[in-house]
Amino acid sequence: MRGGNREALGELYNRHHQRLLRYCSRLLKDEQRAKDAVQNVFVKLQTGQQNIRNSQSLQSWLFAVARNEALADIKLKKNITADDSMVWEGNSPEEELLAKERTDVVGIVLQRLSASYREVIILREYERMSYEEIAGITGATVSSVKSRLFKARKALIEKLKPYFNERNL
Repeated sequence: MRGGNREALGELYNRHHQRLLRYCSRLLKDEQRAKDAVQNVFVKLQTGQQNIRNSQSLQSWLFAVARNEALADIKLKKNITADDSMVWEGNSPEEELLAKERTDVVGIVLQRLSASYREVIILREYERMSYEEIAGITGATVSSVKSRLFKARKALIEKLKPYFNERNL
């Protein structure tokens, strides 16, 4: 990208923009902040701040940079550091969930997960990435990714039990 090939950059933008925006929106819970994060990703790509060898590493690089942008934004906004030991952020969503439809309920509960747990759920369940891809993006080991997914899923099921009967989960 360093040479400024605008057509290639435009094609990459068209191919990856929506997925990155969905990913950042889910992490940040704010559309405008997500748009800013994704814009920063493509600025870094255009300025050639990192050498990318192939298309698989390009996707991983884009998601890793998007993740870093989102986490930096979270830290700046909340003035806290990400803490893997804290599974839930904020209050219980129980009152909100009772008034929502089933898909809204899942979305609300997902947003209550802390960023590191929400992130692995989003990458695995919504973006359909492999454990290895998630590990590459987050900088964690594959076993750590599997552990976070297990804990996040368990926490989601526990929080969703009051709203769904067990045969529908």
